[in-house]
Amino acid sequence: MKKILLANDLPGIGKVALAPAIPIFACCQIETMLLPTVLLSSHTGGFKNIAIAEQTKFMKQSLTQWKELELKPDAVLTGYFRNAEQIELMIETIEKLPESTLVFVDPVMADNGKLYSGFTAEHVEAMRKVIQHAQVIYPNITEACLLTETAYPSGKITMDFTRELAKKLAELGPEHIIITGCPDSEELTGVQLYTKETDAFFDFYKTKYPHHFYGTGDTLAALATACILQEMSIEDALSFTLKFIDEVLQLSSQQPEQIPFGLPIEKKLGMLTTKFTTEVSL
Repeated sequence: MKKILLANDLPGIGKVALAPAIPIFACCQIETMLLPTVLLSSHTGGFKNIAIAEQTKFMKQSLTQWKELELKPDAVLTGYFRNAEQIELMIETIEKLPESTLVFVDPVMADNGKLYSGFTAEHVEAMRKVIQHAQVIYPNITEACLLTETAYPSGKITMDFTRELAKKLAELGPEHIIITGCPDSEELTGVQLYTKETDAFFDFYKTKYPHHFYGTGDTLAALATACILQEMSIEDALSFTLKFIDEVLQLSSQQPEQIPFGLPIEKKLGMLTTKFTTEVSL
Protein backbone atom coordinates (compact mmCIF):
# COMPACT_ATOMS: atom_id res chain seq x y z
CA MET A 1 0.00 0.00 0.00
CA LYS A 2 1.31 3.44 -0.89
CA LYS A 3 2.12 5.91 1.84
CA ILE A 4 1.95 9.72 1.86
CA LEU A 5 3.31 12.27 4.32
CA LEU A 6 0.74 15.00 5.01
CA ALA A 7 1.96 18.30 6.48
CA ASN A 8 -0.93 20.64 7.29
CA ASP A 9 -2.93 22.11 10.16
CA LEU A 10 -5.40 19.98 12.12
CA PRO A 11 -8.65 21.51 13.44
CA GLY A 12 -10.79 19.93 16.14
CA ILE A 13 -13.92 21.31 14.46
CA GLY A 14 -14.36 22.01 10.75
CA LYS A 15 -13.42 19.81 7.82
CA VAL A 16 -10.43 21.70 6.48
CA ALA A 17 -6.75 20.83 6.02
CA LEU A 18 -5.95 17.41 7.54
CA ALA A 19 -9.54 16.78 8.66
CA PRO A 20 -10.90 15.85 5.20
CA ALA A 21 -7.57 14.53 3.93
CA ILE A 22 -7.37 11.67 6.44
CA PRO A 23 -10.62 9.91 5.39
CA ILE A 24 -10.09 10.72 1.71
CA PHE A 25 -6.69 9.02 1.57
CA ALA A 26 -7.97 6.08 3.63
CA CYS A 27 -10.87 5.52 1.23
CA CYS A 28 -8.43 5.75 -1.68
CA GLN A 29 -6.33 2.96 -0.14
CA ILE A 30 -3.34 5.16 0.76
CA GLU A 31 -1.68 5.16 4.19
CA THR A 32 -0.92 8.51 5.82
CA MET A 33 1.95 9.84 7.90
CA LEU A 34 0.49 12.87 9.69
CA LEU A 35 2.67 15.89 10.40
CA PRO A 36 0.42 18.58 11.92
CA THR A 37 1.87 22.07 11.63
CA VAL A 38 -0.72 23.68 13.91
CA LEU A 39 -3.45 22.34 16.18
CA LEU A 40 -6.64 24.40 16.35
CA SER A 41 -9.84 23.97 18.34
CA SER A 42 -11.67 24.91 15.12
CA HIS A 43 -10.80 26.30 11.73
CA THR A 44 -10.46 30.08 11.57
CA GLY A 45 -13.38 30.90 9.27
CA GLY A 46 -16.15 32.50 11.29
CA PHE A 47 -15.44 31.07 14.75
CA LYS A 48 -14.31 32.97 17.87
CA ASN A 49 -12.05 32.13 20.84
CA ILE A 50 -10.01 29.65 18.81
CA ALA A 51 -7.31 27.73 20.67
CA ILE A 52 -4.14 27.52 18.55
CA ALA A 53 -0.93 25.59 19.23
CA GLU A 54 1.86 25.69 16.65
CA GLN A 55 3.74 22.42 16.32
CA THR A 56 7.26 23.22 15.08
CA LYS A 57 8.93 21.33 17.94
CA PHE A 58 6.58 18.37 17.51
CA MET A 59 7.30 18.31 13.77
CA LYS A 60 11.04 18.07 14.43
CA GLN A 61 10.53 15.28 16.98
CA SER A 62 8.25 13.35 14.64
CA LEU A 63 10.65 13.59 11.71
CA THR A 64 13.53 12.45 13.93
CA GLN A 65 11.60 9.36 15.03
CA TRP A 66 10.46 8.55 11.49
CA LYS A 67 14.07 8.75 10.32
CA GLU A 68 15.07 6.26 13.04
CA LEU A 69 12.27 3.97 11.85
CA GLU A 70 13.51 4.39 8.26
CA LEU A 71 10.03 5.37 7.09
CA LYS A 72 10.01 6.71 3.55
CA PRO A 73 6.73 7.92 2.02
CA ASP A 74 5.93 7.47 -1.65
CA ALA A 75 4.68 11.05 -1.75
CA VAL A 76 4.40 14.27 0.23
CA LEU A 77 1.49 16.73 0.29
CA THR A 78 1.99 20.02 2.11
CA GLY A 79 -0.57 22.67 3.00
CA TYR A 80 -0.60 25.33 5.72
CA PHE A 81 2.62 26.20 7.52
CA ARG A 82 2.57 28.47 10.55
CA ASN A 83 5.92 30.07 9.82
CA ALA A 84 8.93 30.06 7.50
CA GLU A 85 10.87 27.81 9.90
CA GLN A 86 8.36 25.02 9.34
CA ILE A 87 8.69 25.43 5.58
CA GLU A 88 12.49 25.23 5.77
CA LEU A 89 12.14 22.08 7.89
CA MET A 90 9.90 20.58 5.22
CA ILE A 91 12.37 21.46 2.47
CA GLU A 92 15.18 19.74 4.40
CA THR A 93 12.98 16.67 4.79
CA ILE A 94 12.05 16.53 1.11
CA GLU A 95 15.67 16.90 0.02
CA LYS A 96 16.60 13.77 2.01
CA LEU A 97 13.89 11.61 0.44
CA PRO A 98 14.51 9.42 -2.63
CA GLU A 99 14.22 11.20 -5.98
CA SER A 100 11.25 8.99 -6.82
CA THR A 101 9.18 10.62 -4.06
CA LEU A 102 6.35 12.67 -5.56
CA VAL A 103 5.89 16.10 -3.99
CA PHE A 104 2.57 17.96 -4.07
CA VAL A 105 2.29 21.48 -2.64
CA ASP A 106 -0.83 23.47 -1.80
CA PRO A 107 0.80 26.83 -0.94
CA VAL A 108 -1.81 27.91 1.59
CA MET A 109 -1.07 31.52 2.54
CA ALA A 110 -3.46 33.95 0.83
CA ASP A 111 -6.80 34.57 -0.84
CA ASN A 112 -8.87 37.39 -2.31
CA GLY A 113 -5.81 39.43 -3.22
CA LYS A 114 -4.01 39.45 0.13
CA LEU A 115 -1.87 37.37 2.48
CA TYR A 116 -3.46 35.73 5.49
CA SER A 117 -3.00 37.59 8.77
CA GLY A 118 0.48 37.23 10.26
CA PHE A 119 2.25 36.25 7.03
CA THR A 120 4.96 38.39 5.45
CA ALA A 121 7.20 38.45 2.39
CA GLU A 122 9.50 36.01 4.24
CA HIS A 123 6.73 33.40 4.19
CA VAL A 124 6.14 33.92 0.48
CA GLU A 125 9.85 33.51 -0.26
CA ALA A 126 10.01 30.30 1.77
CA MET A 127 6.96 28.95 -0.05
CA ARG A 128 8.59 29.86 -3.35
CA LYS A 129 11.52 27.63 -2.35
CA VAL A 130 9.39 24.63 -1.45
CA ILE A 131 7.48 24.61 -4.74
CA GLN A 132 10.82 24.25 -6.54
CA HIS A 133 10.82 20.68 -5.20
CA ALA A 134 7.24 19.91 -6.28
CA GLN A 135 5.93 18.03 -9.28
CA VAL A 136 2.37 19.32 -8.72
CA ILE A 137 1.16 22.53 -7.05
CA TYR A 138 -2.35 23.78 -6.21
CA PRO A 139 -2.23 27.59 -5.76
CA ASN A 140 -5.29 29.79 -5.89
CA ILE A 141 -5.03 32.95 -7.99
CA THR A 142 -3.81 35.14 -5.12
CA GLU A 143 -1.10 32.64 -4.18
CA ALA A 144 -0.06 32.31 -7.82
CA CYS A 145 0.30 36.09 -8.03
CA LEU A 146 2.42 36.25 -4.88
CA LEU A 147 4.67 33.37 -5.91
CA THR A 148 5.33 34.95 -9.32
CA GLU A 149 5.48 38.55 -8.04
CA THR A 150 2.55 39.47 -10.26
CA ALA A 151 0.12 42.23 -9.29
CA TYR A 152 -3.31 40.92 -8.35
CA PRO A 153 -5.80 42.26 -10.91
CA SER A 154 -8.21 44.96 -9.82
CA GLY A 155 -10.74 44.04 -12.50
CA LYS A 156 -12.04 40.84 -14.06
CA ILE A 157 -9.72 37.83 -13.96
CA THR A 158 -9.37 36.41 -17.46
CA MET A 159 -8.25 33.03 -18.77
CA ASP A 160 -5.29 34.68 -20.49
CA PHE A 161 -4.17 36.10 -17.13
CA THR A 162 -4.31 32.75 -15.31
CA ARG A 163 -2.52 31.02 -18.19
CA GLU A 164 0.27 33.56 -17.97
CA LEU A 165 0.46 32.91 -14.22
CA ALA A 166 0.69 29.16 -14.79
CA LYS A 167 3.62 29.52 -17.20
CA LYS A 168 5.44 31.78 -14.73
CA LEU A 169 4.91 29.21 -11.97
CA ALA A 170 6.25 26.43 -14.19
CA GLU A 171 9.49 28.39 -14.54
CA LEU A 172 9.98 27.94 -10.78
CA GLY A 173 10.16 24.16 -11.15
CA PRO A 174 6.84 22.28 -10.94
CA GLU A 175 5.76 20.12 -13.87
CA HIS A 176 2.01 20.47 -13.31
CA ILE A 177 0.35 23.73 -12.25
CA ILE A 178 -3.24 23.48 -11.02
CA ILE A 179 -4.66 26.94 -10.35
CA THR A 180 -7.85 26.75 -8.31
CA GLY A 181 -10.77 29.14 -8.11
CA CYS A 182 -10.65 30.16 -11.77
CA PRO A 183 -13.94 31.85 -12.70
CA ASP A 184 -15.48 31.12 -16.08
CA SER A 185 -18.76 32.99 -15.66
CA GLU A 186 -21.29 33.92 -12.99
CA GLU A 187 -22.46 30.30 -13.02
CA LEU A 188 -19.20 28.34 -13.32
CA THR A 189 -15.90 28.11 -11.47
CA GLY A 190 -13.11 25.56 -11.62
CA VAL A 191 -9.44 24.81 -12.03
CA GLN A 192 -6.89 25.32 -14.76
CA LEU A 193 -4.19 22.72 -15.40
CA TYR A 194 -0.93 23.52 -17.15
CA THR A 195 1.57 20.78 -17.98
CA LYS A 196 5.03 22.12 -18.68
CA GLU A 197 6.41 19.23 -20.75
CA THR A 198 3.63 19.41 -23.34
CA ASP A 199 2.90 23.14 -22.95
CA ALA A 200 -0.78 22.16 -22.72
CA PHE A 201 -3.69 23.69 -20.83
CA PHE A 202 -6.84 21.95 -19.62
CA ASP A 203 -9.80 23.65 -17.97
CA PHE A 204 -12.22 21.93 -15.60
CA TYR A 205 -15.39 23.65 -14.43
CA LYS A 206 -18.24 22.99 -12.02
CA THR A 207 -21.33 24.86 -10.89
CA LYS A 208 -20.68 27.95 -8.76
CA TYR A 209 -22.86 27.88 -5.64
CA PRO A 210 -23.90 31.05 -3.74
CA HIS A 211 -21.95 30.25 -0.58
CA HIS A 212 -18.37 30.17 0.67
CA PHE A 213 -17.54 26.54 1.43
CA TYR A 214 -14.69 26.01 3.86
CA GLY A 215 -12.23 23.25 2.97
CA THR A 216 -13.06 22.98 -0.73
CA GLY A 217 -9.46 23.61 -1.80
CA ASP A 218 -8.14 21.19 0.82
CA THR A 219 -10.53 18.50 -0.39
CA LEU A 220 -9.53 19.11 -4.00
CA ALA A 221 -5.80 18.87 -3.25
CA ALA A 222 -6.21 15.70 -1.18
CA LEU A 223 -8.42 13.82 -3.61
CA ALA A 224 -6.58 14.88 -6.77
CA THR A 225 -3.31 13.81 -5.15
CA ALA A 226 -4.77 10.46 -4.10
CA CYS A 227 -6.09 9.83 -7.61
CA ILE A 228 -2.70 10.61 -9.15
CA LEU A 229 -0.97 8.27 -6.70
CA GLN A 230 -3.41 5.55 -7.73
CA GLU A 231 -2.17 5.84 -11.32
CA MET A 232 -4.94 8.01 -12.77
CA SER A 233 -3.84 10.56 -15.35
CA ILE A 234 -3.77 14.07 -13.94
CA GLU A 235 -6.60 15.07 -16.28
CA ASP A 236 -8.81 12.16 -15.16
CA ALA A 237 -7.86 12.84 -11.53
CA LEU A 238 -9.09 16.43 -11.75
CA SER A 239 -12.25 15.47 -13.60
CA PHE A 240 -13.16 12.87 -10.97
CA THR A 241 -12.23 15.21 -8.12
CA LEU A 242 -14.46 18.02 -9.38
CA LYS A 243 -17.33 15.55 -9.83
CA PHE A 244 -16.92 14.46 -6.20
CA ILE A 245 -16.73 18.05 -4.96
CA ASP A 246 -19.76 19.11 -6.98
CA GLU A 247 -21.87 16.33 -5.47
CA VAL A 248 -20.71 17.28 -1.97
CA LEU A 249 -21.43 20.98 -2.57
CA GLN A 250 -24.95 20.12 -3.72
CA LEU A 251 -25.54 18.41 -0.39
CA SER A 252 -23.94 21.23 1.59
CA SER A 253 -26.12 23.83 -0.15
CA GLN A 254 -29.20 22.04 1.17
CA GLN A 255 -28.06 22.64 4.78
CA PRO A 256 -26.67 26.20 4.87
CA GLU A 257 -26.59 26.25 8.67
CA GLN A 258 -23.94 23.51 8.55
CA ILE A 259 -21.67 25.25 6.03
CA PRO A 260 -19.33 26.76 8.69
CA PHE A 261 -18.46 23.23 9.83
CA GLY A 262 -17.17 22.08 6.45
CA LEU A 263 -18.21 19.87 3.57
CA PRO A 264 -20.35 16.77 4.27
CA ILE A 265 -17.83 14.50 2.57
CA GLU A 266 -18.89 11.53 4.72
CA LYS A 267 -22.01 11.09 2.60
CA LYS A 268 -19.96 10.67 -0.58
CA LEU A 269 -16.92 8.71 0.61
CA GLY A 270 -18.55 5.61 -0.85
CA MET A 271 -17.68 7.00 -4.29
CA LEU A 272 -14.02 6.67 -3.33
CA THR A 273 -14.14 3.24 -1.74
CA THR A 274 -16.05 1.90 -4.74
CA LYS A 275 -13.49 3.33 -7.15
CA PHE A 276 -10.30 2.48 -5.28
CA THR A 277 -10.96 -0.63 -3.20
CA THR A 278 -8.41 -3.26 -4.14
CA GLU A 279 -6.85 -6.25 -2.48
CA VAL A 280 -3.73 -5.08 -0.73
CA SER A 281 -1.08 -7.58 0.29
CA LEU A 282 -0.04 -6.93 3.88
